[in-house]
Amino acid sequence: MTILFAFGMPGVMSSWGVAAVHALAREAFGDYTVIATDTVDDLKQHVRSGSDAHAVLVSQFPETRLSDLILKINVPFLLCLEDPVDAVSYLARATEQRDFGLVRAVSASLACLEPLAKASGALVLRRNDVGHRSSIDLLLKKIDEHFSIDLTLDQITSALLHVGMTPSIETPTTDIPKLEDAAAAVIAGYLTPEEEVPELSGTLRETARKVLRPLEFARGRPSLSEIFWPREAFLSGDRLGEGLDSSLDLTGGARCLIYGPYLHLPTGRWNARFLFDVEEDCYGQIFTLEIHAAELLGKLRVCPQGVGSFETDVPVEVIDPRAPIEIRLMMDSGAIEGRLSSWSVEWLRAA
Repeated sequence: MTILFAFGMPGVMSSWGVAAVHALAREAFGDYTVIATDTVDDLKQHVRSGSDAHAVLVSQFPETRLSDLILKINVPFLLCLEDPVDAVSYLARATEQRDFGLVRAVSASLACLEPLAKASGALVLRRNDVGHRSSIDLLLKKIDEHFSIDLTLDQITSALLHVGMTPSIETPTTDIPKLEDAAAAVIAGYLTPEEEVPELSGTLRETARKVLRPLEFARGRPSLSEIFWPREAFLSGDRLGEGLDSSLDLTGGARCLIYGPYLHLPTGRWNARFLFDVEEDCYGQIFTLEIHAAELLGKLRVCPQGVGSFETDVPVEVIDPRAPIEIRLMMDSGAIEGRLSSWSVEWLRAA
């Protein structure tokens, strides 16, 4: 029994890469099982079933236990990546969703995939690196060699017909399409790199850039060390479900002022740095900051003195990258005046 592992964030590169692994599996195995899962339990269930069937496991949001297992046994796998803003655009085109949930989904995938990016068993295909440079026959051969499948030339040629190659017996090698042309031919809802689709507003696109670009793990880049969550990602406690205004009036009773943004972080120790401005004196008002995931990760009570810029840190440990993180800023008592602005959160990875 052989299992081929294919991981990737939502998007064109992952869609084509998974199709390529399926095409190679058909040629190599004939019949095989598809394991579409993010959990190690489903993988173990397949192995323990006693079946000798070969399989392809596909995952965009692998749980920590699955990633740990892949790293421990050092199995070869494919990892497909692309510009995260393009991934958001792809999801907007592929689904009926048009809101910040698209950004949350891509942040979850990036957070889950980060441990796999530098594994020795990884064959990393980055769309921006291969899109217009590599022909799909070379990519298929590269994937074939990585998995040690050892297909014949005829089998590679047959597989090409499932990943964007136009059927033609006499097609010269020079006419074999590059990745982008092949993907456009076989992927429904294909988008060119950095295409500004009408399904995605300019405001949402800009917020996606701020939130997701720092999560990228590019070649030669050290581990993620700083992530920024801007005001636009958070929600107003005074108007549930609505975005946060640039300036926040504190007048009123004790309440939750800010919540959200339900984004994701890779596993590890982090310092959450809260930054905001006090525009009008709060007169000793005490605020409670809480960070939640599946459970309470951190909590701090603060009392800004006077007006001006204010910042404070809360250390947390992220254990499950699939659990969305919620931050709450609560006012512990009522106020007759006071105003906050310039709210944001910086995540700094602890040494």
